Amino acid sequence: MATTDYSKEPGFVAEDVELQHGAKSHVEEKYMGTDGDKLQMKVLGRTQETRRIFTFVSMLGFGSTLMVTWEVILANLLAVITNGGTAGLFWGFLIVVAGFTLVYASLAEMSSMAPTSGGQYHWVSEFAPASCQRYLSYMTGWLCFTGWQSAITGIGFLVAGIIQGLIILNDANYVPEPFHATLMTIAVVLFCVFVNIFVAKRLPLVEGCLAILHFSGLFVVIIVLWVMSPRNNAHDAFLQLNNGGGWSSDGLSFMVGLYPLTLCLLGFDSQVHMCMFNAERWDSNS
Repeated sequence: MATTDYSKEPGFVAEDVELQHGAKSHVEEKYMGTDGDKLQMKVLGRTQETRRIFTFVSMLGFGSTLMVTWEVILANLLAVITNGGTAGLFWGFLIVVAGFTLVYASLAEMSSMAPTSGGQYHWVSEFAPASCQRYLSYMTGWLCFTGWQSAITGIGFLVAGIIQGLIILNDANYVPEPFHATLMTIAVVLFCVFVNIFVAKRLPLVEGCLAILHFSGLFVVIIVLWVMSPRNNAHDAFLQLNNGGGWSSDGLSFMVGLYPLTLCLLGFDSQVHMCMFNAERWDSNS
């Protein structure tokens, strides 16, 4: 079936653009993605409803700033040092990365096979046995939704705690109250809502700038710590576990210290839910 290029018609403003598979989309042609993206939409039996505005760089920045790996480690450093020490931090992080790499590879494979913003619930519907596809897909969708809502609140609370800590460091007269953190959390979440509603078209630019800040900040922190921090011998740094939490054994303390480390590796599926140009390739790569 021949397609009509409505974008060249006089007065064209986001009118219906007819796709090769006969369905129609209200998205302008320049936001429709590549021919491969259109083919994937046809294979999935879906009509594109949103614009593809993210490039690989902005998507890489989006995923990096959402996961905030090294920032989360610094925010939870006390819990890790208390339960495991520097040895637990080093070896525990390697163990966590090795385990999550298997999950990353699995999601990347499914994303390359079925690049859809639905992500997990759609993949369950595609790959689960036919007898339980609907049930498992429904449960997966709701689990993801509740996880996202909890994550938004948790991240807001973490940011509020950091802001409150900075105030304490710079104002000796400040007396922190429990409700202060709650109000700051609400303010942080509302700010995020505002950005997603009114700055949505500029998000690729914002994410690209944040990616530069994210990666450059990592090197700044490493260099400062390398130069100014006190030195420790290799045995204590890499082999001496710390059981500051009073657990029954060093091994149990080490396992408890793994939990804060996993927080910095969550959210790796974020790129999938923002399918972009050439999604079959770049979503899985990013």
